[in-house]
Amino acid sequence: MKLSTRFALCLAVLVPLMVSLAGLLVLALVSADLRAERDERLLARLNALRPMATSYAWRARVAPAVPPDFMERRLAAAVGTGAYVHVHGAEPLTIGDVPARPPAGDGPADHAEGAGEWRYVATDLGRRGSRLWLFEPRERLDAQLALLRRRVWTVTLAGAAAGAAAGLALGRYAVRPLVRLGRQAAALDTPPEPSARTGIRLDTGSRVGEIDHLAGVLNDLLDRRDAAVTRTAEALDTARAFAATAAHELRTPLTSMGANLAQLDHPGLTPADRDELVADLTAEHARVQRLITVLRQLAAGELLDPATSAPADLSGIVREAAASARRRHPGTTIIESVADGVTVRGWAEGLRLIAGNLLDNAARHGEPPITVELALDGATAVLTVADGGPGVPAGEREAVFARFRRRPGSPGSGLGLTLVRQQAELHGGAATVTGSRFEIRLPTAGGTGRARSWLE
Repeated sequence: MKLSTRFALCLAVLVPLMVSLAGLLVLALVSADLRAERDERLLARLNALRPMATSYAWRARVAPAVPPDFMERRLAAAVGTGAYVHVHGAEPLTIGDVPARPPAGDGPADHAEGAGEWRYVATDLGRRGSRLWLFEPRERLDAQLALLRRRVWTVTLAGAAAGAAAGLALGRYAVRPLVRLGRQAAALDTPPEPSARTGIRLDTGSRVGEIDHLAGVLNDLLDRRDAAVTRTAEALDTARAFAATAAHELRTPLTSMGANLAQLDHPGLTPADRDELVADLTAEHARVQRLITVLRQLAAGELLDPATSAPADLSGIVREAAASARRRHPGTTIIESVADGVTVRGWAEGLRLIAGNLLDNAARHGEPPITVELALDGATAVLTVADGGPGVPAGEREAVFARFRRRPGSPGSGLGLTLVRQQAELHGGAATVTGSRFEIRLPTAGGTGRARSWLE
C-alpha cells in the first residue's frame, strides 16, 4: 500500500472519529442546555401565571355556581402547553395536554402516565390546598434533540467524505518529496549511458528535513560505492597489467634457466662447465626472486588505501635503512646526517622501501662515500642520498624512474627507482635526481596525492 493511501485512510478514519466525538460532546452539552432552558421557561411561566391562577381559584371557591369563564380563557391563552389547577371544594381546571392525576412535588421533574411523558413544575395557591401545575410534553424537546442529532450526523458524514478527499490530497502532497527521491534513486541504475552512473547524486533541496537527511545519507553511500567501483577497476587493471608484466619479465630468466638445466644433462659436460652452469642458475634464481619481490611491492603500492596511513618516525626509518645498507654492503662508507623528530603521515613499509632502495642504488651504481641526509624545510621533510660517482646524465634523469630501466649487466630488476617514485607520490611528495644526488620531498602532513602507476 502506498504511503499516500495510508495517509488518506488515516485521515478518513480520524476525521470522522474526531467529528463524531465532537458531535457527541456538543449533543450532550446542547441537550443539557435545552433541558435547563425548558425548566427555566416552565418556572418563569409558573411565576407569571400564579397570580392569575390564584384569582381563578378564589373566584371558583367563593362563587362556585358562577363559572369564571373570563379567567379560564385568560389562563388557557397564557399557558400555551398544559396546566392543571386544583381548587379546594371545586372542580379542577385542566388546560391542554395534562395527565389524569397530577404528580406530587413541586418539580421540575418528569412524570409518566400510560404512554404519555411530561415535564412539570408546581406551586401552591393560597392556604386552602389550591395548587397549580404546568406541563410540557417531552415530545417537544425530543423533536429538537432528534433534529440536532440528524444535523450532527450529517456534518459527521460530510466531514468523513471531506477528510478522505483531503487526506488523499494532503497525503500525496506530503509524500511528494519522498516520491521524487524514489524516482531519482531508481534513475541511478538506469542512466542514458552506463558511464554516467558515477557522479549522479540525489537532490537535497526539498526543504523537508527528513527527506534531505535521507538524501544526504544515500549520497554518502553513493560516494563510497563510486570509490569502491573505481578502486576495483583500478585493481583489476593493475592485476591484468601485473600478470602481463611479470610474465614478460620472468620469461628471460626462466628461459635461461631452462637452457642451463638442459645443458646439465649433456654427456660431454666438464666439471668446470657444470660449476659455471650451476652458478648461472643460482644467479638467475636470485634474480627471479628479487623481481617477484619488487613486483609484489609495486602492486601493493598501487592498492594502498589512504585511510590506512598513520604517523611514522622518518628519522628512525632512515637510520635503520642506513644500518641495514652497511650490513648488505660492508665495503661501502655511508655517512649519516639525520635530523631528530622528523615525522610524516604515511606507510612505514613504503618509507623503508624509499630509503633502502636509494641506498642500494647508490651502493651498486655509484662510488663511495655515500651521504644520506634528512632535514626539515618548513612543512616538508627532505631526504637526500648522494654518492661520489659521476651521477645520472641530464638527458636520462627522468628515464631512470621508468620501469625496468637498468644499465647493461646490472644485477638489479630495473624497478628499484620506480618503486621509490611510486612511494614518494603515494605520500604526496616527489622524487628527483640531479647528478648523483637523489632528493625525496615529503609533506609532514601526510599523503595527499595519487601516484602515477608504475605500469604506465
